[in-house]
Amino acid sequence: MSSVRRSVALARSVPIVIIHLVFAACGGEPGPGVASAEEIGVVEKGAWIEGRDGGDSAVAWGKSVWVYGDTVLTQADEAGTNWHHNSFDISDDLDASDGIGGFSSPADGVGAPGYFIAPTADEQAFNDAHAGDDCAEAPCGARWAVWPRAPVFDAARDRALIPYGLIYAEPGDFNFRGVGQSFAIWEGLDEAPERPIVDASAEHPDLLFGEGEPGWGAALVAHGDDLYTFACDGSLSKPCSLARVPLETPVDRGAFRYFDGEGWSDDAGDAAALFDGAPIMSVSYCEHLGAWLAVYSPPFDHRIVARTAPDLTGPWSDEATLYTAPEERAPYDAVHHAEYEEDGGRVQYITYSRPTSGWFGSEFALVRVVLK
Repeated sequence: MSSVRRSVALARSVPIVIIHLVFAACGGEPGPGVASAEEIGVVEKGAWIEGRDGGDSAVAWGKSVWVYGDTVLTQADEAGTNWHHNSFDISDDLDASDGIGGFSSPADGVGAPGYFIAPTADEQAFNDAHAGDDCAEAPCGARWAVWPRAPVFDAARDRALIPYGLIYAEPGDFNFRGVGQSFAIWEGLDEAPERPIVDASAEHPDLLFGEGEPGWGAALVAHGDDLYTFACDGSLSKPCSLARVPLETPVDRGAFRYFDGEGWSDDAGDAAALFDGAPIMSVSYCEHLGAWLAVYSPPFDHRIVARTAPDLTGPWSDEATLYTAPEERAPYDAVHHAEYEEDGGRVQYITYSRPTSGWFGSEFALVRVVLK
């Protein structure tokens, strides 16, 4: 199994513990009805890209920014490797009706696409020391990886916030774990995102939440003056909880508040389970439905589903099937792309990654869904 496949397997399998003292029940209302759903093609992939996963997107500075996890290149970059632990694309194309393309991203000296969130100097030094079969330090093949999600644009401060997880991996299937979550700050399309220092004395000074804590970042929404973030953790089921923090201070842990089913608590242990979702999920407000719309693929399920709610805190509807992926492998990174919606959200565009050739090749199916 390639690391491209493993990256989301990790997101679903990392044991993150959260104590739910209050469980807010779903509303029991039916989810959105579907008039039609069909695949209309695949998302454009550049010649440098062999395979990657993730693929959620958002608008920042008027452009659509697509973000990926582990990315395998068709040839080596200027450092001599074809393995990147994240990548991104930028496009002016905001019309998905005829497909999605026109992508570009910063490149290195040989033309290879660069990282979205680069490793720190310490992380890169570790990866270099453990690279190859004849590495300088055992275990060979061990690495640090940063897996980002789509940016959330903070218009008031003309910047974007990027959720990311720090991952430690060693050779072997599923031999990896998440060690924490945080937010990078992106000040402009021509600049690299920065990973702010949260605690200079910590082993990983940039991390806002550590190993064993909720994976805040399953889906993010900027609403009003706050950044709302879901954590959907568990083994088979993925109960989703909700936190918020002022957009002005996204890396101030003390400013986080957690929805306990009735109100907002400063104790993360009070966070209530609102519904079962997935660690990779997209949430946006849909004018056509007059409700918040969450889209994801349930674990080990070929369906891509949606829930709706009048408020981010719920009550959330039952799952409604939007599309059933026909491939042998169930999708794990299905999301909708709100910047491409049409007719007030009546028409939605969904993507998910699927394997192509070899053990690392992949592409993103593009599905057009028309809601009732």
